[in-house]
Amino acid sequence: MTKVSVLKCEEYNSDLIYKVIKQSLKNIGFEIPKNKKVLLKPNVLGQRKPELAITTHPAVLDALCKLLKENNNEIWIGDSSGIASYGGTKTAFEISGIEAVAKKHNTKLISFEASKERKEIMDNNAKIIKKFILAKEPFMVDLIINVPKLKTHVLTKFTGAVKNMFGCVPGGGKSEKHALAPNEDMFSQLLLDIYQNVKPQLNIMDAIIGLEGEGPGSAGIPKKVGLVIASKDAVALDIVASKIIGYNPLDIKTIKYAIERGLFSGINNVEIIGEKNFKIDFKKPMKKAKMVSNLPKPIVKFVFKLTSFKPYVKKNKCKRCNICAQVCPVNAIKLDPYPKFDREKCILCYCCHENCPYNAIKLSYNNLIKVYRKIKEIIK
Repeated sequence: MTKVSVLKCEEYNSDLIYKVIKQSLKNIGFEIPKNKKVLLKPNVLGQRKPELAITTHPAVLDALCKLLKENNNEIWIGDSSGIASYGGTKTAFEISGIEAVAKKHNTKLISFEASKERKEIMDNNAKIIKKFILAKEPFMVDLIINVPKLKTHVLTKFTGAVKNMFGCVPGGGKSEKHALAPNEDMFSQLLLDIYQNVKPQLNIMDAIIGLEGEGPGSAGIPKKVGLVIASKDAVALDIVASKIIGYNPLDIKTIKYAIERGLFSGINNVEIIGEKNFKIDFKKPMKKAKMVSNLPKPIVKFVFKLTSFKPYVKKNKCKRCNICAQVCPVNAIKLDPYPKFDREKCILCYCCHENCPYNAIKLSYNNLIKVYRKIKEIIK
């Protein structure tokens, strides 16, 4: 059985979090190493303040740095944000408060897209991409501590420990991966292609305040959960965290496919230490249309596009910053003068919605589907 620690932590107080993490590590049987090089991999989606609950809170990293420093470890903090342009992650570190933590503890702060270090991966067991490029820094340390944020996700339903390793793809490489794997199934398999090549040895989830609704970006809503969740295994942590917010873990495709690949033995192979029956009412993202796979592919594609929700701009909120166009993996957005979507090119990956700092990209069904859904509700 794989142990997962679930402990209450009601606020972002570094001293309190330090005590909770220390107990969490005892619960799962993990000892902090001595005199090692350690990479902390937070979730730094974009240039957002910590109170928005979009990025890993700096107080969690502060507590981890304190623990690691006690054993004379060299600490690196590294990530690549969703904004591909040079300097995107550097600014995100500053705004999120992570840069201040790095300076306090004299740690090395690494923007993966700005770093020249790269690692070429060749994996014949991968499902979507056999050959790809990752940041080299995760392969230059003795220990990776994955520090994800508890959030919903409009494409994958839930973003947890496995998905957080997607940040090891430098800069614009993430947009390319979205283009290669545009739907939930393919993207989840791609996430596992990456995860099985850069597996963290420890996973600590910031679930003190999570993000519900149309996450993982500014359209999501901060929600107090009051937990720190920890495990040596990222899939085990995701199983427990997804259940806490009301999902069947097998509905999360990264979990389902990880088990199918043999990366984890099954959803029942988990032992919870601490809050065993913790549940919270967590607002989920909009439900996506289901593919009718037994139809011819052109018809499947047509039906999927017709019945899926699509991104639209809220002009009253849009600042015309052009970030949506920068992050679009298929160049389907142009400013004219507000974002204009090329529906033929759009692959419905929702990167524009995820990365918009002003919550100016909404997701909505077309009018025909709206009418159908209303009729369906009335009939019920």
